[in-house]
Amino acid sequence: MKNLVLSLLALLPIALYAQTLPLDFEIPEDDAWAAFNGATATVVTDPTDGTNSVLELTSNGVDFDGASINLGTYIDLSDDNNNIITLQFWTPDATTRTHLLKLEGASNGPAATELYFDTTASGWQTITLDFGPGLADDYPILVLFADAGSGNTATGTYYIDNIDGPNGAAIPLDPIPTSAAPVPNVPDSEVYSVYNDSNGFSTAFPVSYTFGTLSGEPDLDPTATENKALKFNFGVAGWGQGEGGPDDVSAYNFVSFDYWAAAGLVGFDFVLISNSGGITEHAYKVGVDGPVVNDTWTKVEIPMSFFTNLGFASNALWQWKIGPLNNSIDNDGIAYVDNVLFTQNTLGASSFDLSGFSVYPNPTQNTWNIQVENTTIQSVEILNALGQSVKRINFNNSSVSIDASDLAAGLYFAKIQNESNQIYTTKLVKN
Repeated sequence: MKNLVLSLLALLPIALYAQTLPLDFEIPEDDAWAAFNGATATVVTDPTDGTNSVLELTSNGVDFDGASINLGTYIDLSDDNNNIITLQFWTPDATTRTHLLKLEGASNGPAATELYFDTTASGWQTITLDFGPGLADDYPILVLFADAGSGNTATGTYYIDNIDGPNGAAIPLDPIPTSAAPVPNVPDSEVYSVYNDSNGFSTAFPVSYTFGTLSGEPDLDPTATENKALKFNFGVAGWGQGEGGPDDVSAYNFVSFDYWAAAGLVGFDFVLISNSGGITEHAYKVGVDGPVVNDTWTKVEIPMSFFTNLGFASNALWQWKIGPLNNSIDNDGIAYVDNVLFTQNTLGASSFDLSGFSVYPNPTQNTWNIQVENTTIQSVEILNALGQSVKRINFNNSSVSIDASDLAAGLYFAKIQNESNQIYTTKLVKN
């Protein structure tokens, strides 16, 4: 009967039911765990009971490795008389092992709370964790660290079931793109892939660890072809990856990525981190250095010189990350990111003929002149630094003029569309 119920649930839209405690791993939503720091997390058949499903968590031998899940209902620990989390935990032997359960992402009290716990017997044990007083009522993220604690290099495979505690309010459903990001069309020999699961690029960032909080990695392609994206909730945290030793990316001239920003998101930081005589961070700010576009996939392509002019050592790439704009969770919102690449040549050049392209004078006080060859400009839309449209003019010419005399001094962007509906964006400055 349970299998029949699950089959029927699988036919329903996910929005019809939400994750609530207990997590018993008998419905698809309970499977949505994201492992980190080399751990693995998979829902499997209970090795001690073939009729039961459990979470299998395998550690990687690093200090803090584990898995997290974004719930459909907040965990409410605001009642000091009812703030206990229980779970069933299986270990292979009686060796004393230290683990950690953490709750994250609250806004109505302490943002995170955690408790270590030990297992000292083989087989199934019931773990009871009393989180104490003064906590919040809206923890959306539950994290399990397999073998936790500084210097804890233990490894092991564990099984978890029936995670239970006080449920709070339902969490509003996050927005999600209706399609996956476009698959890049670029020669393999010209690419250093940081994040891409569609092309199989041969040169890729050697991930050794992750940091921060990723809100998921959903497959956005409804067909059998997989096309995942990184999901960020900037009201909680950012997320990034690092490698064991710095990598040389000086042969590449551009940095690009695709993003989908939910309505209301004002921007986010894309950060390259180098380690050459010191660790330094260098941010491109979507919404400041380039406009933020909401509710559609948008490609950002940045000359490597943007980062090297900020002090990035291109021969010593060490980490990369994406976080809320200006590193402030007050700039919250949901975004999806895909196809983070270093490339030798611009991706946009293959879709928009830039022969003879020029903008002059730039900066200007009164007029920008835009000129192209071998194509025709159909329209130019001027966006301010917040991505808001301030002017749109239709043309049918290879040389156009834009009156800037009525615009305030500052940074703008020209979104230029040609007769083939291809788009190129360039930066403009008004003095």
